[in-house]
Amino acid sequence: MKFNKKQVKLRTKINFLILLNLLFVLALFILSLSWIMVHREYDEKGRNALAVAKTVAGLPEVIEAFKGPNPSSIIQPVAESIRKKTGAQFIVVSNMNLIRYSHPDTSKIGRHMVGDDDKQVLLGHGSITQATGTLGLSIRGKYPVFDGQHHQIGIVSVGFLMQHIWKKLTPLIIEITCIGAVALFVGLIGAFILSGHIKKQIFNLEPHEIAFQTQQQAAILESIREGIIAIDTMGNITTFNREAKNMIKHENDDLIGKAITSVLPSSRLTEVINEGIAHFDQPMIIGNSLVVVNRIPVKIGDKVIGAVGSFRDKLHLDQMDQRLADIGKYVDTIRSQRHEFMNKLHLISGLIHMKEYELVKDIIENVNSEQQNVLNFFLARVRDPAIVGVLMGKMHRAKELGILLTITDDSIVSELCPHRETVLTILGNAIENSMEAVPTKKENPHPPTISIHIEEKQEFLTIQVVDNGPGVDPKLGDQIFADGGTSKGKGRGFGLALVSQLVSRLKGSIEIHSSEEGATLQVRLPKMEV
Repeated sequence: MKFNKKQVKLRTKINFLILLNLLFVLALFILSLSWIMVHREYDEKGRNALAVAKTVAGLPEVIEAFKGPNPSSIIQPVAESIRKKTGAQFIVVSNMNLIRYSHPDTSKIGRHMVGDDDKQVLLGHGSITQATGTLGLSIRGKYPVFDGQHHQIGIVSVGFLMQHIWKKLTPLIIEITCIGAVALFVGLIGAFILSGHIKKQIFNLEPHEIAFQTQQQAAILESIREGIIAIDTMGNITTFNREAKNMIKHENDDLIGKAITSVLPSSRLTEVINEGIAHFDQPMIIGNSLVVVNRIPVKIGDKVIGAVGSFRDKLHLDQMDQRLADIGKYVDTIRSQRHEFMNKLHLISGLIHMKEYELVKDIIENVNSEQQNVLNFFLARVRDPAIVGVLMGKMHRAKELGILLTITDDSIVSELCPHRETVLTILGNAIENSMEAVPTKKENPHPPTISIHIEEKQEFLTIQVVDNGPGVDPKLGDQIFADGGTSKGKGRGFGLALVSQLVSRLKGSIEIHSSEEGATLQVRLPKMEV
């Protein structure tokens, strides 16, 4: 599995994203707060300036001064005294021609006011404006001066310079920015802790690694022959594979999110979550099938977060066991054949030393004839190589045990036997049972014999195995086809149960006829699956 080494790690992405978010939020917060502070300060200074201007305009000595020959001599001291007390940068009083009677710079007295923001106040209305005068940009409050007859005789302009306002605001903004920087630092520490926690929760995997493992595990789930179902602590299905859907007959349904109790009531997976104890190789019925189930709790640390159940059809397991057992028996058969031919080779070798050439020739011809007759029969009547293999193996094993095993002359099988795997299992189990049974019959005047008939017709395939053993114990009754149904002892009695399940699955029939003369097993299978 190769990944691009230049890919940015998830933890780095999380830290960078949180940093960007923090920077954006802090910048927005600081700018918004600064804007609010500045505008509130501007509004406050404007209202203060207007209030001071209105106060000055209403002073009797200021109004009386306009009647004298030198108004500035009276107005200038009053304006300067009030300016120093209020903190304003200037208080300018002028007549209707905008000629100054007061100014912080006495050289400007008697000159024309600047700023071009006097239109409204000349009409007799107070105003708050921003304009650039001789002292610089300022916020101004202007108010008209009225005489005793309420005729406007002049104006008062009070101003606060912008540079003085910003000298007051700048330390506050710097303080807010420093607090924001501390908040940013704390946020970065939190981001580092959070990203580490997230990585720990996903087992230090990167997103592309998680995606790869998810796809890989999905492929694994679909490739195995067992049904897999996983649930969460609420008992809802979180994962399943196709084999599980096939087993519980929900091929076209989406099971994700459904309660396991509504889909598979007998699963006992909720019991595993509650107890936290695994169950292994437990039998369970799903539909008409007996399955072997393993149930395992899913844990993070000591906490159970779900459960997984795996289901395998017991029939498949039994078939596998039977195949393994057949392999062992084939090995034994090959070993017995080797032993038998070694004996014959030793006999031939001895006769050659004795120069009994005619007797050697007779023995070789007999062996050849025997083998050729068997091969000719199979080539003509039983043409499926797998069926031939199992029958010849059983014939050699029977011969070693002193049992006469024969194939009826009217047996016939095509080159591709229908339900080959099932037929092989039936023949293997039935013949093995007969070979175990026939030597146990006491006082039998006839040699142990097993006869096999297998015939493929147009619609059905018939298999019949007949032996001259003691028959089936009458006490077993119908239990002969159940798991463990046998008189041979503990750990036996699974062969016929497997055969019965296979036949039932193919909608065939199976019968056993038993008497003192022996037992007959007859199986009938439809050639086409129903």
